[in-house]
Amino acid sequence: MGGTLNVLENLLLLTVLLAAAFFVFAKVKSDYQLHHRLSRPIAVLQTGYFCVYALCSYVFLDSRFSHISAKGFVFFLAVLFMVIGVLMVAFSMPFLGRRSFGMEVGSLRTSGLYRYSRNPQLVGAFIFIVGYAMLWPSWTGALWASLWLIIAQLMVRGEEVHLEHVFGAEYRDYCMRTPRYLGLPKK
Repeated sequence: MGGTLNVLENLLLLTVLLAAAFFVFAKVKSDYQLHHRLSRPIAVLQTGYFCVYALCSYVFLDSRFSHISAKGFVFFLAVLFMVIGVLMVAFSMPFLGRRSFGMEVGSLRTSGLYRYSRNPQLVGAFIFIVGYAMLWPSWTGALWASLWLIIAQLMVRGEEVHLEHVFGAEYRDYCMRTPRYLGLPKK
């Protein structure tokens, strides 16, 4: 059985996390629109939300390490997903630096992993989250992992407006060539 809470408590926590995501990313979008960057308080709020989301894995997953079976295909697949996810994040985030928090504007990143995805760090994080949740398979773990898809979409929608404002036609051309999340570049 996944998670340490009962069904209603898990659903309530999921609802609170969703409401918080809508609130946080509305603030992020507003900050981008008002200041054309993230202010320090909003960057801290966003980072704090991601930390709370990550810590909630201990509620949604049956994360007593003694229950992980290090044998079998699911374990191998979970570890493979986690490694791929970490590598994707590791090879995409450093290229953004302070730009990843919208605090500095540089050039539009369109090479490397950014050739295949406009958000490879979010794709990598999702792949990692799926692998992590596979270590303790449960419906609550699936809910927790699925929540990432909503969080990522909320975050990306606000950032896209900002990036279009900053980079204009260059960003629109990039969007036409490159999938939002994952896929082959268009000619």
